[in-house]
Amino acid sequence: MNTEPCFECGLVPELLDEDLTCAFCRIGLFLEDALMKMNVKFTVETITHGDVEIEIDVPEEFLDEDNELRDEDGLRDWLSDNDDEWWELEPVFEEIQSKEAIEISNAY
Repeated sequence: MNTEPCFECGLVPELLDEDLTCAFCRIGLFLEDALMKMNVKFTVETITHGDVEIEIDVPEEFLDEDNELRDEDGLRDWLSDNDDEWWELEPVFEEIQSKEAIEISNAY
């Protein structure tokens, strides 16, 4: 009767293999070694949040009579439609919100 514990799981089985592992752990080690490594090419979507600071001429349609911003939603839409004004700027703050694998295009 065996009194030595399995090197992997610490249980004391009736029999140990020559590497001091029980049959269950030995099968697991064998299967782990048998896994096939593959090169996988996949598309990733990264969503970021960033703060951009820029001095621009705000169209009058978004300002009130005191030249204060009155239509924040309209200005936000205008900025989205005119991103050539600011897209190339480095954000003063940027944080990755999420990363997700979208599509596997090749595996070999």
